Amino acid sequence: MVHAVAVLLVTPEGIPLVKDPKKPPPLFWKLPGGRGPAAETAEEVAIREIEEEIGLSLTKEDLEVIHIEDRGSHILTIFRADLLSLPKLKQQGDEREEIGVFSPKEILSLSDFFPNHLKVVEKQLKALL
Repeated sequence: MVHAVAVLLVTPEGIPLVKDPKKPPPLFWKLPGGRGPAAETAEEVAIREIEEEIGLSLTKEDLEVIHIEDRGSHILTIFRADLLSLPKLKQQGDEREEIGVFSPKEILSLSDFFPNHLKVVEKQLKALL
């Protein structure tokens, strides 16, 4: 089964989001993540995508599943990872993704935060306020 993942990275300095300029409009800020080949587990996809998109190295132990959903063509898994500090991020992702760091309050007020991610992480973000 193919896995699609997103990771809510919670740090004292803020939460990293990405915006992919190659996607068709409208462009949204979203949690870092993506899809992997069928051979990868959801955790492996998350670890690889976080490295590629924002330059952070995570381990399976860092990841906590907060949402899982069978979408038919793939399984969507949203993880949360709490880090004690935000390491230096890439200037942009391997595929030219824009990277920004936002407070939970800022994310909740963004008009261009990906609605599918907001539905899943809204409670998590509100609990961080």
